[in-house]
Amino acid sequence: MSRRLVIVAGAPATGKTTLARELGESLELPVISKDDIKEALAAPFPTGDLDWSRQLGVAAYSVLFTVAHHVLAGGQGLILESNFRCGISEPPLRALAALAPTVLIVCRTPVSRERFAERAARGRHRVHIDSAVLEEWTGDDSVFQIDIGTPRLVVETTKGYEPDFERIVTFTRDASVPER
Repeated sequence: MSRRLVIVAGAPATGKTTLARELGESLELPVISKDDIKEALAAPFPTGDLDWSRQLGVAAYSVLFTVAHHVLAGGQGLILESNFRCGISEPPLRALAALAPTVLIVCRTPVSRERFAERAARGRHRVHIDSAVLEEWTGDDSVFQIDIGTPRLVVETTKGYEPDFERIVTFTRDASVPER
């Protein structure tokens, strides 16, 4: 599975991170998650407000895209996971897709806002100002349904995965094989 890019996208609380990690293990590819980077960047700084969190998010995306570029340019493959947004994320993702065979997996569920509220109530890393995000969230997940012109699979995550995990793995392997 060398030199291929798997992008796992979707709204918050749609199961992206869980799916990306399972795929990483199955495909023997490293997983780079924007939230992991954002949390690491926040470590030396005091907690801030929603604007502070968003600025860290912008920095995390810059790191994510730079690291992914170097990994792919070096001939290796990887999985990128985040809540990539329409109109913002497509240009850098297309640039990465030009470096290696790429597939896009978009996670979707009609209960993402409810899941996010439950996660916010449990608490997460201090860098995520979930209560403020929840106040703004209208429930419109269409902004997270990106398409970058590569093979794309939409995965319903309300009750497990539909299609099932094996079909997702097969799609990832088959669709990201370069044509000869």
